[in-house]
Amino acid sequence: MDDPRNDLFSGFNPRVVMHNFYSACKRLLWIVVLLSLAFGAYTYYRTDQSYSPVFTSEAVFSVKASYSATTDILSYSSFMNSTAAQTLSATFPYIIRSENTQRLLKQELNVTAIPGTIEATSTADSALFTLRVTGVDAQAVYDLLKATITVYPRAASSILGDTTINVINMPIGPSLAPINRNVALQTGLRSMVPVFLAGLLGIFILALSRKTVHSAEDLRKLVNMKCLAYIPGIKLKKRSHSTNRTITITNNRVGSIFSESVRNLRIKVQKSMDHRNARILLVSSTIPNEGKTTVATNLALSFAAEGSKVVLVDGDLRKQSLKEALGIDQPSEGLVEFLTDKSKSVSLLPVPNSTLYLLSGDKTTDKPQPLLDTPRFQKLLDSLTDRVDYIIIDTPPAGILSDAATIAKYADVALYVVRQDLASSTQIFNALQALTAVDIPLLGCVLNHTQVGTTRYGYGSKYSGAYGYSYGYKYSDSYRRYGYGYGYGYGYSHREEREEASVATTIAQQSAEEQAEKEHKKNTEELNKELRKELVSSSRRH
Repeated sequence: MDDPRNDLFSGFNPRVVMHNFYSACKRLLWIVVLLSLAFGAYTYYRTDQSYSPVFTSEAVFSVKASYSATTDILSYSSFMNSTAAQTLSATFPYIIRSENTQRLLKQELNVTAIPGTIEATSTADSALFTLRVTGVDAQAVYDLLKATITVYPRAASSILGDTTINVINMPIGPSLAPINRNVALQTGLRSMVPVFLAGLLGIFILALSRKTVHSAEDLRKLVNMKCLAYIPGIKLKKRSHSTNRTITITNNRVGSIFSESVRNLRIKVQKSMDHRNARILLVSSTIPNEGKTTVATNLALSFAAEGSKVVLVDGDLRKQSLKEALGIDQPSEGLVEFLTDKSKSVSLLPVPNSTLYLLSGDKTTDKPQPLLDTPRFQKLLDSLTDRVDYIIIDTPPAGILSDAATIAKYADVALYVVRQDLASSTQIFNALQALTAVDIPLLGCVLNHTQVGTTRYGYGSKYSGAYGYSYGYKYSDSYRRYGYGYGYGYGYSHREEREEASVATTIAQQSAEEQAEKEHKKNTEELNKELRKELVSSSRRH
């Protein structure tokens, strides 16, 4: 098998990329959101810790100052005009920063340090100027403003002469709101955006570089193998009145597209097996959660529905899951019990509502290799082959365990299940190489859990609940209630007769089903007796 992995997905398919991106987002978006929230919270904390509110108080006043004229030291003048205000504003910083003013302010406030900054600006084209005090304590700022107005005339008298301040506008109390806002919340929210966008970009790059299987063409490029069927993804809705959660073709809540896909798969598999004269089919996958158990179970049910005698074997000795897949909860013994204790014989279970036999138990083992690689297992399969038409073995994933390769030595052919967009191309390629190393013929692959728009045919889970279930199950009671048939001929006047006929038909169907179930159990008991007799006889000979 040539390695075509380097050529896989050489063409860019936007729909596949967007599907990968959507799938990756479902798995990883919570991490991106969590990182964004964490970074935003960190930024918020840092900004909030560094925030310090700043308060301001300001007063508008005029100054009247007296000075001696330079031409005559005996002359005395006073002024209060715009030029004077600008002169006072220019000299104000020097006066305020002087040691004398600082000392006077500290004495007035009875403090050791000035609790704020003081500045003055002249008002354009007027003899007024504004005194503004800024600090971190609103009350201290207000007190400093009043102290400045009180102290300034005394401090300026040595420079400007007698100075009088006439307050025009004075606040009545400390400022209630700081002049700077705490922007910690806005900063934290803004910091989340680039982290979130970077996370989305990382997910998109991951989706762009992700190499998984989406279609039959991808499988052909990867392993040069035929895709026998697309199986759509199924997700049953929770309903309080229904306890049947099994995804099987015998469950009327499963859509008809799923059942039809399984039927098409069964036709192809049966044709290939009959052509090869094969009786034992192995079903495996690359990694867990690809749906191989669901495929094996429904394939066996489909074979049985056509009248074939089929035994479904739970070959995963580490985790027996077929009983759960079929909704069976009665205790039973499977391969672990049979292969561990040579005195035990096989005990098949009849599967309800079908003619299928199940070999699955409750006991598991962490070391299945010594049990599987024994002549006793081969003898069991030979005995079953003599009495049934087909044997389907559900095995562990071939990509992580060697159990499937061991069981493959006893099987005639294999069917490989690939879930859409799950296992990487490298994983699939390596697992198939390990499986084919035992020279088991591969019938082909099944692309499972397909979604809308990612395969050539474009159907998937979008319609899985709409066909069959919606029309066959949801409205079946209404059809019977009003006497509707499959066509358009109906009559309300004959409703009672139709209801009686419907009840009689239902009773007859139930009676036939009960009879078939009794016959199936009887056949199972007879088959178990035959197997016990042959296996016990074989054990004695050896």
